Amino acid sequence: MAGDALGFTGDLFSGWLERASGNRLYLHYIISRQRDEGNTQALLHRWLDQGYDVRVVMPRPIMKHILEKFGFLPLLEYLPGQYGEPVEVWYRPAVLRPACRAKTAEITADA
Repeated sequence: MAGDALGFTGDLFSGWLERASGNRLYLHYIISRQRDEGNTQALLHRWLDQGYDVRVVMPRPIMKHILEKFGFLPLLEYLPGQYGEPVEVWYRPAVLRPACRAKTAEITADA
């Protein structure tokens, strides 16, 4: 499973991951199944170290706190396959983003 290869496994997280063409990852409704173990931060470190353009869609307050530590910032982004209007998406500005809109594939950690 693609999520497992990226470290996004059902035993550690609930939520879902969309992998866009290129290096962009969209993370939706992530919740760590093992609170205060550092799994979410380790996952973000891994993806950023591997050069992924990580985006977190409508993060919960605790996730926003983690994202701020990593230098993520909020923006409004239109994700037509998921939502009818622009939604809050957090991204890390230091990562180069592809110019084109990428088609995404959904990966669920609960499965």
